[in-house]
Amino acid sequence: MRVVKASDVSWSDHDTGPRGGGLAFKTMLAGCEGTLDNYLWVIARSEGARYSPRHRHNFDQVRYALQGDVSIGKRKTVHQGEVGYFPEGTHYGPQDDAGQARTTLVLQFAGASGHGYMSQRQTARALEELKAFGDFEKGVYYRKQGPGKKNQDGYEALWEHVNGRTLVYPKRRYEEPIISDPRNFGWRPTREAGVSHKSLGVFTERQTRLGFFRIEEGATWTQEAETAARLSFVVSGGGTCGDEACEDSTAIEGASGDRVTFTAARPTEIFQVVIPSYA
Repeated sequence: MRVVKASDVSWSDHDTGPRGGGLAFKTMLAGCEGTLDNYLWVIARSEGARYSPRHRHNFDQVRYALQGDVSIGKRKTVHQGEVGYFPEGTHYGPQDDAGQARTTLVLQFAGASGHGYMSQRQTARALEELKAFGDFEKGVYYRKQGPGKKNQDGYEALWEHVNGRTLVYPKRRYEEPIISDPRNFGWRPTREAGVSHKSLGVFTERQTRLGFFRIEEGATWTQEAETAARLSFVVSGGGTCGDEACEDSTAIEGASGDRVTFTAARPTEIFQVVIPSYA
């Protein structure tokens, strides 16, 4: 089990990656490079204009709009408080956030097809190496020399550079990203006194799970070990997870085989994503 408080993590410089700049990150937790279970979980902050063309991924993504709204396409938005699930192989965009301030919890991880997920180190290294042959601009890689596509999705170019083969996207399981408003879902009691749960959905044959837990003051929420990794984020409240203090904006990783116990010092709400296991 790992526990990371947002207050202990510094903001990165604004990102100038394959989708362009305009974002600063707090990297909360990450998986193990080179494994199918690798993932990246960040808090992303934007205070400037950011544009990304219509595209798709060979991995899954979850976005929780903590503050402000997030553009994900023409007349399509993840509003503050909403959660978006972006399945592998499903197109979305263009994204056009023209100077709107926003803070978003973003999780990226291997989808049901098992393509894995590149690490930050792999992505950054490939970005610098490809800059020797072309330019990244607004999510597109414009190649000036060498073999390969002349105009290519920026992340796709990085993936092919790292993996040495053409990226074949998984066939889409869902036609569009799925946006849910947790405020319109009802709480249901669990077997533990003082603990309630609301499920936002279970997705694909790998059973990716999204939902929230509410723990009353003094109550204990216990999750027994399972093969899947459970990634939890304290939205409000606080208490202790094992022997570690947890305040709001704390990320908790319950890795495969971990038993996680949280005791609330005050009323607490926790957002959780259970990602696929490839063990």
